[in-house]
Amino acid sequence: MNIGIDIDGVLTDEDTYRLDTMTKYSYENNLSDLEYPYKYESSKYNWPKESKEGYLKEYFFTYVKNANVRKYASEVIQKLHNDGNKIIIITGRSKALENSKLGQQVRDDTINWLNKNKIVYDEICFAPCPKVNEVKEKKIDIMIEDYPETILEITKYTKVLCFDNRYNINLNCDNMIRVFSWYDIYRKIQDVK
Repeated sequence: MNIGIDIDGVLTDEDTYRLDTMTKYSYENNLSDLEYPYKYESSKYNWPKESKEGYLKEYFFTYVKNANVRKYASEVIQKLHNDGNKIIIITGRSKALENSKLGQQVRDDTINWLNKNKIVYDEICFAPCPKVNEVKEKKIDIMIEDYPETILEITKYTKVLCFDNRYNINLNCDNMIRVFSWYDIYRKIQDVK
């Protein structure tokens, strides 16, 4: 099988990182509290543009280089690979899509992070959300994803394992199975086979 895997929110717990760092940044910069903590990424707050950019400069690039990988992700992906599956990382990191020095730095840092955390993969795609073109082009049989809008689009073409997060808790659609950990992913992929 061809298994597509997202990074942020799937290989990492980006949501907790954002909540922790956004509340700290908000406090230190006398900004409003998070208005929508259950929303996805930057939708959590209603800050001026310069504050959003300041937050990204202070925290996003550190996250890309040093985010903690979810427990057992590397181990389970290695097992999936050893079982004969092709592993394709498909990430929608916005800065990585820029054709600039900054975009190249995010792409390089992402690849270094995957290697540092021993995430085995056959291919990586930096793709705009909802990643449908990449899912179709790479003939993805199962996509592991967390972003609700992307899941709704991808489920039209392939099965999605939705990694449970506070911002997707109410999502329920056809062709989607909710997962809660990496060994839960492994078990459910075995069930799908």
